[in-house]
Amino acid sequence: MKKVLYQISLILMIMIIGMISVFITKVSADSIAGLNCPSSTTIGSNFTVSLILPGNAYSAQANITVKFSDGTTSTQSLVYLNGMGDFPNSVSFNAKVAGNATVTASNIVISDANANTVESGGSKSASINIASNSVAPTVENPVSNNEQPQITFSDINETVYTSDRCNVRKSYSTNSEKITTLEKGTILKRTGIASNGWSRVVYNGTTVYISSQYLTTTPVEIKFQEVNETVYATQECNLRKSWSTASDKVGFLTQGQEITRTGIADNGWSRVNYNGQVVYIATRLLTTEKTEETSEEELTDDTDIEKTEEEILSEIQEEIGILPEVGNNIATVLYIIMTTIAICGITIGVYYIKK
Repeated sequence: MKKVLYQISLILMIMIIGMISVFITKVSADSIAGLNCPSSTTIGSNFTVSLILPGNAYSAQANITVKFSDGTTSTQSLVYLNGMGDFPNSVSFNAKVAGNATVTASNIVISDANANTVESGGSKSASINIASNSVAPTVENPVSNNEQPQITFSDINETVYTSDRCNVRKSYSTNSEKITTLEKGTILKRTGIASNGWSRVVYNGTTVYISSQYLTTTPVEIKFQEVNETVYATQECNLRKSWSTASDKVGFLTQGQEITRTGIADNGWSRVNYNGQVVYIATRLLTTEKTEETSEEELTDDTDIEKTEEEILSEIQEEIGILPEVGNNIATVLYIIMTTIAICGITIGVYYIKK
């Protein structure tokens, strides 16, 4: 009878271990940092890659590698130190081969102001579509020639500035899909002027269109009202290097997070201090009073609408008190311990059965 009970207990133990191995889910050890790079560009152009760091980051480093469609790679080391201009949070590459390229940040190491390690060894990847210049037409027309005369473009390459708040569109018509809205003083590269009063510009590495009446080649003066006050984010939103949604992301705020505002611009943006550096955020996303939860309808341009993977991972860390990779390690250790106990139990059982 004892032999039968012992055999049954062994079988149950093996079944339990099998169930544990099925239900232990491996948590991705993906980096809590984000990777900021354009989604598309043209061959021969330079593009910038930077890390989107958590709010407590003081220093960071990573290896940034671009793998082009022909299999060749280009690698640079990114080193960032808060407040040190010689160590910016970005590196630049040349789009030398047309096709889809993969950008990977590996061995990401992040520390806070007290030299405590926030992350060590993480990674993040993104894709860039590099278009060939040979496909860019000099004559563009979205409709049939029978319906509307051809729209011709004069090809140029110059820096322009938005003279007022204006819309960015997918094509050169007010009937075209609106991509976003730019504030006064946004810096853009203009690549063409159309015969119908529109301009072709590059925004976030993508060719888009703006009515020429809102562009000027003369830098636009942005006036700031100097302030020194504590403000709060009304929702999750990005911090940027300049006062434009086309500018590089340098961090993000969670809803209700406080920050010090030092200036309010006349173009709808605010200047704030973030980890000792001057960055910018849309004024409409800040309030001087602590905020309640914001509904989905109130989300605006600079919230990127959906949460990024790194923000979700950060929330997981806050809720469970450990990093996902640490949770994964705990689960793995638990599984190894249970397996070891089972093996020992089976060995002992076999010994007594033979005896």
